[in-house]
Amino acid sequence: MKNSNTCPKCGGNAIAGPHNVHGGDGHIKVDLPGLSTATLDSYTCANCGYTELHSDSIGLQNIRRSGRFGQHLERPTAHECPVCRTAIPYGETRCPECGYDIR
Repeated sequence: MKNSNTCPKCGGNAIAGPHNVHGGDGHIKVDLPGLSTATLDSYTCANCGYTELHSDSIGLQNIRRSGRFGQHLERPTAHECPVCRTAIPYGETRCPECGYDIR
C-alpha cells in the first residue's frame, strides 16, 4: 500500500499517509532487545479504512539487527527491489542494479 498506492483490501487508490502513530512520547515504538527501537508510520485507505503500519528506515535496520525472529524464521539475507526485482543485500538501502533508494 505504501509503495503501490493501492489498498490490498478494497483496491482503492485514495491512500492517506504517512501519519505518525502517537504513543506517550509522540510515536509508538517497537521495543527491541537492548536500546534499539523502530518508529512506525501509518497509511490508511480513505475508501475502506484499512490501515498499515510501516517502520522508518532506521527502525527497519534496528529490527533486522535486533528483532526477535521465531525459530522457524531466519534473519533476512536480502530483499527484492520493488522496481527491478533485483536482490538487495541485507543492510543495504540502494538497489545495486537500478539505484532505487528503498528508504
